[in-house]
Amino acid sequence: LPSSMSILVIQLSPRGRLRARSPGGAEPESDRSDGACFFVLSPDGLAIASQGHCAASLLPRADHVALVLSDDDVSWHRITLPKAPASKLRAALASVLEEALLDEPENVHLALAPQAIAGQPAWIAAVDRSWLRSELAALEKAEVFVDLVLPLSWPDEPPGRHFCHADATDSESLVLHWAHLGGVATLRLRGSLARSLLPRPLPQASLLTATP
Repeated sequence: LPSSMSILVIQLSPRGRLRARSPGGAEPESDRSDGACFFVLSPDGLAIASQGHCAASLLPRADHVALVLSDDDVSWHRITLPKAPASKLRAALASVLEEALLDEPENVHLALAPQAIAGQPAWIAAVDRSWLRSELAALEKAEVFVDLVLPLSWPDEPPGRHFCHADATDSESLVLHWAHLGGVATLRLRGSLARSLLPRPLPQASLLTATP
């Protein structure tokens, strides 16, 4: 990004999902976002000019806009990249991933990792297509035009650990997002599952972050 270009980074809240019903309670209701989102504005991609949380219509203007998706809204799949022409690659990916996806392939947006080579192992990111389209449409309605959509975490080395609340209204909903070469996992900290899945000892070079 040229130093003269400003960039606005928008982080979407996790997609609304049905909440579990408590014993004897009412039917679960779907979470609904109020349209507000977190943002960071940078004049050059390095320094921070401003940051905050506001409705899309109040977001500051910038030369470039990047949209960051929550770890809860992106699933990662490791496959051997099919050898197919660009015009048929989408269909080839859908065929390979059909059994791994939680929805019909036509309902999922698939993104290929940069510099992936046909015939070699590659990571594929999958996102709910209709939800992503609706979020982009809402931003465009507010005259915010996204240039790039990015995941918050991705399979990488050294690994990264991020602690946050799955539900901001529930102090017991603390989760760990664990990003490493084997993928990205969201683990609840209640119980022993996280401890059983994480390597021991933990890599000293791993990045540790948390949401305030």
